[in-house]
Amino acid sequence: MRLNVKDFGAVGDGQALDHEAIQTTMDQCSKTGGGTVVVPAGSYVCGTLQMRSHVCLYLEKGAMLHCAANPALFPIIAPTPYGNLPGQIQALLWADNVEHVTIAGYGTIDGGGSTALSPEEAVDERFRPALVFYRDCHNINFLDIRLQYSSFWTLHLLRCNNVRIHGITIYNNQDRINTDGIDPDGCRNVIISDCNIVAGDDCIVIKSTEGDVCEDITVTNCILQSRHAALKIGTEALSNIRNIVFNNCTIPMANVVLALYMKDGSTYENIFFTNIVANADNDFPIVIDITPRYYKDPRIGQIRTISFENISITSKGRCYIEGTQEHPIENLSFRNITWNTTDTCDFPNAQKPPGARRIDPDPTKTNEAVHPYQFLIMYARDIYLNNIVCYDRRDPQLDDRGVVYLRNVDRAMFDYVRLIPDPKQAIHVSMEQCTNIIIR
Repeated sequence: MRLNVKDFGAVGDGQALDHEAIQTTMDQCSKTGGGTVVVPAGSYVCGTLQMRSHVCLYLEKGAMLHCAANPALFPIIAPTPYGNLPGQIQALLWADNVEHVTIAGYGTIDGGGSTALSPEEAVDERFRPALVFYRDCHNINFLDIRLQYSSFWTLHLLRCNNVRIHGITIYNNQDRINTDGIDPDGCRNVIISDCNIVAGDDCIVIKSTEGDVCEDITVTNCILQSRHAALKIGTEALSNIRNIVFNNCTIPMANVVLALYMKDGSTYENIFFTNIVANADNDFPIVIDITPRYYKDPRIGQIRTISFENISITSKGRCYIEGTQEHPIENLSFRNITWNTTDTCDFPNAQKPPGARRIDPDPTKTNEAVHPYQFLIMYARDIYLNNIVCYDRRDPQLDDRGVVYLRNVDRAMFDYVRLIPDPKQAIHVSMEQCTNIIIR
């Protein structure tokens, strides 16, 4: 069955409110067994649209859904996670406990958030609807569509299962706070492929805001640009996150390229990053860190079985890895890593990335970021670095850093870890309170 929204009263002139007509079309389609709801070329101003089971919403080329400016047209669905601003979730497209739902086509969904918005300004800007929010849905697809100028998280999936996201474009204002690209949140069986994402916050961030396990997720063949993290796990993780693959991604620019932030006492395991090329404008493009959100919280969390392979980073920055004495990071490997150093770091004033805005760190903790080494690894065991080559691309070249600094590390092997050019005075590996270290 194919139903055209204009046959149900949609105008598409950019002035009329068309959400009631589009909603009626989707409702009718679902009631009669499902099918495709076609949105032809035109500009459709809408309040919240609720997706229905067995319906494909298909936007033809030239069709655009616009987020209406009236907050009254957007019911409050839920509070935002962790008390984040704006305080409540509203959305242009939302679904609750539906199945076999698709949004597809070569049209555009526009959230109206094209202007910059700083963290300070966001305090007073309470109407910031997400573009898409799905909760407890199964067998869902997002294919080829363009999502742009979201005012909050662009595509938030909470407790969804069997998800395919393929060939979509997300384009947000990079100076607008909270405009994540894709947020799989307590989801299972998710494939994200061949997407192009420009985000003002994290591009793809995997989390568990309500305590649901998040597992079996693959991200592949994507192009990502972000003012924050390109590929990230956490910080919100009230349950375990496992079996995640990030593969074949190009990151033209991000502050943090690859990040795992453990704040809430769960476990991250079986996380694989492979075949990634990235440029980064940050002191620490790669971060793996266990730091409780509030330093007195007894829930610490674990990170184990993490692999980086065939990674090329161009950046002034370095790699920061830190567990805790009670829960060291375990079974961590780096293979075939090329790091092109492009600028100097202010080592004496360096600080590790906090990962979140609202945290309460231990004021007595030693600042490990000041050590002048390319890889900083603290509180870890079973570490393997193989074929790690750090090129000094600066002119003139500077002998200002070694390759690896270790503290409280047990069982590590380093096989061909080099600086190029290789200063005769360079100390490639520096160790404090370490045991069972092999360097060859």
